[in-house]
This record gives sequence, structure tokens and C-alpha cells, in this order.
Amino acid sequence: MEYEGKYEYVSGSTLKIMASPIDTTLYAVIDNAKYPLFHVEADTFSNVQDASVVFQRDEQGNIISYMTDGQLFGLITTDITKLVMFPRKELFNHPENYVYHTPEETNDGLETGHINNVFEQEEDIKDMVVATIKGKYPDVHSILIYKDRKLVLEEYFYGYDRNTEHQLRSATKAFIGSLVGLAIEAGAIDSEQDLLLPYFKDEYEGFDHMSDQKKSITIQDFLTYRHGLDCENDNPESAGNEVQMMTSSDWVKYTLDLPVVTQPGKTPSYCTGAALALGRLVEIATNKTLEKFADEHLFKPMGITNYDWQFDPDSSSQKTFSQMYLQPRDLVKLAAMYMNEGKWNGMQILPENWVRKTFKQHSSEFGYLWEHKYFVMDGKRYNSYMASGNGGQKINIWPDYDMVTVFTGGNYNSYALYGKSTPPNQMIPTYILPALD
Repeated sequence: MEYEGKYEYVSGSTLKIMASPIDTTLYAVIDNAKYPLFHVEADTFSNVQDASVVFQRDEQGNIISYMTDGQLFGLITTDITKLVMFPRKELFNHPENYVYHTPEETNDGLETGHINNVFEQEEDIKDMVVATIKGKYPDVHSILIYKDRKLVLEEYFYGYDRNTEHQLRSATKAFIGSLVGLAIEAGAIDSEQDLLLPYFKDEYEGFDHMSDQKKSITIQDFLTYRHGLDCENDNPESAGNEVQMMTSSDWVKYTLDLPVVTQPGKTPSYCTGAALALGRLVEIATNKTLEKFADEHLFKPMGITNYDWQFDPDSSSQKTFSQMYLQPRDLVKLAAMYMNEGKWNGMQILPENWVRKTFKQHSSEFGYLWEHKYFVMDGKRYNSYMASGNGGQKINIWPDYDMVTVFTGGNYNSYALYGKSTPPNQMIPTYILPALD
């Protein structure tokens, strides 16, 4: 495909343009996340924001650049390493040849077991993997199931494997909540009932739209998304929605400057800026970078060493969103630690009372930066606690079934693009929950 190559991108960064060998769909690839470009006419496409992307040619007819939003970005090279576009190329035409294997025992502390020992209908689990290999659920990068204290399923697709540090997007928020709890445990923060803004008095000279309501905001209000601010991610009219916030130079200051529109502590409103502000709060209170504090108090005690995290909640993170990159098995470990009341391999990582507070239903939707997610099937309700991120990052804890499910994926902006949820929300009720009974 003549448009393929490495191009200039915003703020001195780069992106790749590549086509899928399956259906020739053109994708822009940014930080290994691929976004479709929709063909409009000759050399003209539209991106996920419905903005035009127009490729430019030289006098000989060769592609040399593209233009979008009035900016011109040059072609750097056509020599690129392409993403894997098949779920599993060797099985794509013969998915029936898939053979289940018990996950491998490693030295990461996870015991492994066979699905036959923990599921009544284990064939449902195998059918889910086969459907993924067929491409029925595109861009699912990994599926892991931990049940009855054993890892019983570990499958990877599209070139991903257990050593790949996968971007978490908004699933990062749940673990920022962990760090707030650990900062309280360390005595750096007195309590989540503390007023929030006084912690930032030496960081910023003041905040816009100050009022008695705004002064009354507590740390807990941010943990439960009951901040009261004009901040709602999915509302384009909200001044604090994620897209608006990311145009600012300082995402925390931008969030804290927002006006109050509802009584703090009452109505939940999902807001990325609230979680980022809590991350900065931990840095201020502990006088350490969030990454260092996380490494000392969460990751190292759990034997998590292979990860990446640059917590810079400002315009320098427009490509990476200040998100964590973790290996899927480590996500299982973190969720299992929560499910075991804060313990991992006999060590108390998180205070037990913090875990209880985290999963308490503070509103119809949220605990402390974790979501209450449930499915109803044949009149039966299956409850879980969920950390979720754009693209199909889904970490679900199922306390009634001693089970953790982890999905990673690349279906970025799927709802905005196609009006449907990401594959895990379809796969869990279709395959995993029916396999339990």
C-alpha cells in the first residue's frame, strides 16, 4: 500500500501508517495503538475524530506527506516494522486446530491449573479462544483467567505474549487508588476524609471558581468521582472532559480550576482529571514521584519488576496519557491481591480496611476508583469489581466465584466509532459466565 510509512506527528513525535493484510484497512499507529482511517476519496481519508487526512504527492506522484487540521506532516521513511494483523496467523484458516494448554509455571508467584478442574463447562472457554482466533472478536490481545487461586487460562494474540508490557489506559486509575491507600498507611496523608485543596497550596497559588462548596471537596470525593466539578469524560459539553483537559499544559491544575456544578460528595461523574489529581496528591504528600512510591510500596513487594510508567499529567503525555504499562500476569496478581483482602503470598500489601472501602458501593457505579460491574443472565446476577481502559483493558474481580478475568486489547474508541462495547463485554457473558454453571 503506497501510503504506508513512518511520518512526523505532533510535538516532534512520529506515527506509522500501515494497512491490514486481511482487509486492506488503513491504520494510523500511535504508541502501538492503531486507529482506522476511513477512505473518502482519492488520497483523502477521515480519522477517528472525523477530521480529514489528506495525503500529498510530489511531481512524480509519490506520497511525501499528509495534512490534517491545517498541519503538514512529512513522510520520514517507508521502511517500517509492521504490527501483527492476524490473531494467530498459523491458525487463522484452521482455528479448529487450537489445543488448550495449562499455563506455564514461572517464578512470579502464580500457581497454575487446568480449566477442567475449575469450570463446569470448560468447552465454553475453549470456544472463546477459537472464536478469537477466527477474528470474531478483533484486537483482543490477551485473555487470562485466574480461578480458585490458580491461573487456568493464558492466551495471547496479534503478536503479544506474557512479556509484553501492555498499555492500561484508564485501568491505571484503579491502581492510583491503591497508592492513595498506601500513602495513608505510610502516614503521608492523614485520611481520605481530609480536604483536598490544602494539599496543593504550595503547588499552585490558587484556583479559579473558588467557593465554599469547592473548599469542601475531600480526597474521598475524588476517589468516588463525586467531586462535584464540571468534569464528565463522556460529555463533550463538560468543561473538564478528557479531550478538553488534554489541550491544557497542566492537567491537574486544569481539573482543580473547574467550577463546581453539583454538591461534592453526592453525584458521581467519571472524570480522568480526578484520578490524575490524586496521583499528584500522592507525590506531594510523600515527596516522591508516583512511580518511585509505587515501586517501593506496591510493585517490588509483589515481585513486579517489568513495567513502564511515566506519570507526567501534562501536555508532554499527549501520546501516553500518563498511563501504566504492565504485563498481563502482573495484572492478575494485582487483582488477586485485592480479592484476597490486600494480601499477596502471605504478605499484607494493601491494608485490609482500604480494600473494604475500595469495594464498598459509594454510589450506584463506583467504589474507590473501581467500578461496580454486573451482568444479568437468565435472571441471575453476576457481580464484579472492574478496572477498565479504552481499547478493551478489562480487569474484573468476581468475589462470588473466586475468579479474576483479565483482557487486554486494541479496540480504541470502539464505542465512539462503532456504537458498541469492546469485545470483553461480549465475551464474558457469552463464554466465561456460562462456563461456571
